[in-house]
Amino acid sequence: MLTIHVFNNVRICKMSYCEVTMVSATGSMNSRKTEVDDSQFLNQSLRDSIERSLDGNISKFDVMEESGLLGNCRTRSDKATFGEIFRSLLLYILDSFNIYRHDVSDKLVRYFHVTPESVNADKKTWVATTGINSQITIEQTGSNKFTVTERCRENNGNSNQLKNNTRVRIFSGRNVEEFIQLLSQHDKLEREQFSELTIAANALKKELVSNYITGNNVYKTQAESPLTNALQKQTQLIPDDFLYQSAITKLSVDKGEFGSLLGDAKRQVGEGSSHISCCGVKINRTIHELLKEKTSALAERQDAHKINLDELFNDIIFTPAQCDLVRKSLEDEHVDKAKIASIVSCLSSVSGISNLYYACSQAFHVAHDGKDINVSQAGSSLYSIISDNPIFCALGGRMNLLFADFSEYAFKQTYHVVKAVVNEAKSDFDIANFIYTTSGELPEKDTYKKYTYKKYNYKEDTYKKDTNYEYSAESYSSADFEDNYWMPEKYNDIITKNFSGNITIAIIK
Repeated sequence: MLTIHVFNNVRICKMSYCEVTMVSATGSMNSRKTEVDDSQFLNQSLRDSIERSLDGNISKFDVMEESGLLGNCRTRSDKATFGEIFRSLLLYILDSFNIYRHDVSDKLVRYFHVTPESVNADKKTWVATTGINSQITIEQTGSNKFTVTERCRENNGNSNQLKNNTRVRIFSGRNVEEFIQLLSQHDKLEREQFSELTIAANALKKELVSNYITGNNVYKTQAESPLTNALQKQTQLIPDDFLYQSAITKLSVDKGEFGSLLGDAKRQVGEGSSHISCCGVKINRTIHELLKEKTSALAERQDAHKINLDELFNDIIFTPAQCDLVRKSLEDEHVDKAKIASIVSCLSSVSGISNLYYACSQAFHVAHDGKDINVSQAGSSLYSIISDNPIFCALGGRMNLLFADFSEYAFKQTYHVVKAVVNEAKSDFDIANFIYTTSGELPEKDTYKKYTYKKYNYKEDTYKKDTNYEYSAESYSSADFEDNYWMPEKYNDIITKNFSGNITIAIIK
């Protein structure tokens, strides 16, 4: 069901979770056509939302003009960019500043952010990023004096060559003193009300544009690390306010997209940066070290491509001794007894271990990107900018964070990827969090049973046959991954199961 919300002049399309189905690469063309048609129906919603979000500020400036507050000032031409409009309006306000402080604070001051180097200094520096190729810097030189510097990269006359232009103006007097007070008030508001994530995103945007203007071709920016750290501290995985949420009703995941299943789990568990939970409880050090050892060993097995997934996972389920270690560690942490029992049961089962691997898989967010035309088009705009200007490669997705939760019969993955949304003219952008959510749950009546699995009898410390065990890793997907060397060679059936998920795009601002 589609519901429309309005937030900051942006239409927000909120959709129910999509259904994700595993199929063969030779799936029905009719179902794929319906999928595409459904997505195209709402195709314009993301593009419109991006345009309104990035270019909507121009209309706010128009309102100021039309209200008569700005006298005879004309801040824009029909083809003016946001950066040109912002500069024109700022200089006019500083030249004729009097009773319009509220409008200035609301429309201009919020774009300026104090630099980290000057935040505790007597004389501060503020920077406003006004487009992909323009910045305005206010450098305080006294209590009532500052220098305004506009830097931009633009066409050199009629040629297609770009050049760096710098325009400098010095302002002083009562107007400047009051404007500095407004900037300082906004600094305090940022410190008290803005999230660490927002502040880090603003810093990254400033650094990227500054590098682009100056031609500083750096691969790694200083602002990336604080932004990644801020992502890790999030308590709300899906924000209440977002730009877009996917409208896919059916998603076909090609079998080859799970080709890195073993490697994904090794990396996500081994690096230790992902937030991994078992049965809703974040894994402790004991569980993490055991899983790190097991996932690493499985990924390095030379014969993995010859063995069925379930057999592979059956080889790394937790032993009775390991379960005892886990149980004691959780008891020491005062975890609920019922929760401990669920965790131990999960870790000692093939289905639980397989859910860990699916919860760590990158296949789902890749599949979502490929099947949601809105997101594909937004990605094309972004990657064309990165292709032309490699300085912006930081926004290509290398900043990401996985939140995974797995249990014996279900898993949920929330994957955050920092990218950018770009306006159609490719003159402005905002840093955004692309949030991919995927859930999988084994159905109650899964009649597929390829093998008889062994399960531990903890009282007797022996294996016993689990005759009621009807679930397996293969219940989720086909083992026939012909284009991936490690996938099983001997099993050719296609097993079709349903997952649910969506993509949420939230601008970090």
